[in-house]
Amino acid sequence: MSEKNKIEVRIRGRQYTITAEEPEEYIYKICAYVDKKIGEITEFNPRLSMDMAAVLTALNLSDMHFKAQKTEDDLRRQIVAYDAKLEEAEQEKKRLRAQLEVLKAELERKNRELAARR
Repeated sequence: MSEKNKIEVRIRGRQYTITAEEPEEYIYKICAYVDKKIGEITEFNPRLSMDMAAVLTALNLSDMHFKAQKTEDDLRRQIVAYDAKLEEAEQEKKRLRAQLEVLKAELERKNRELAARR
């Protein structure tokens, strides 16, 4: 088990103690992001309570998360489809190379026949 860090952070002027396994810099980064997002919400409506601003921020961040997850899923499906197309193309390439070898052999045979008739 990794060692947990206790980190003191400030979000909207309130102090919080965060316990996490992630590095301190990462925790500061995400807390600063949350602080910024709550600030954006309260900028539009300064009369919101901290609880309401936090809930609205959580909803916005959840929306961003689910949209990013959908994009990731869509990209994964595209990659799988591209992999399938690549495999089909590789199979077609093998088939065409084999056909080319047959045609080369046939051409060589015909050239020998022609040379023998001359």
